[in-house]
Amino acid sequence: MRRKSYPEEDNQSMLERQNLLIQGQKLKKAYDGAFHAIMAQYGLTRNEIDVLLFLANNPGCETAAELVELRGLAKSQVCKSVDDLTARGLLHGESDPADRRRVRLTLLPAAAPAAAAAQAAQQDFCRALYRGVTAEERAVLSSVFAKIDENLRDFF
Repeated sequence: MRRKSYPEEDNQSMLERQNLLIQGQKLKKAYDGAFHAIMAQYGLTRNEIDVLLFLANNPGCETAAELVELRGLAKSQVCKSVDDLTARGLLHGESDPADRRRVRLTLLPAAAPAAAAAQAAQQDFCRALYRGVTAEERAVLSSVFAKIDENLRDFF
């Protein structure tokens, strides 16, 4: 795929790009850190927590393919996490009668404490992240990220 060309960037644009990348890295590191205690308490990997959170937070989205597409995770990591969570009795997979290639995933009751703890950590992280940010600022941020997401789809 050929990338679109864009005009030369000035120094301000370069600084904005660097800041965006640095803030993205800080955000990911902090978000990952929000789950360290839960990972230790429940013996879960970060990817396994992603699977639990996705299924707990997105009723109606119940396949590994949806998780890969919507969360941007590697298919191999999702498959390994699903296999490990299933082996531990936290997750159940059942073939879709309409398409046997699709496996519908269900959180089992044994996953409830870990999923609830992960959701609480996620909520705490978001509260801390948005502390002091007004509703108007959040709306602008949401709009900007929607445009960036659209640009990424056009660019790649």
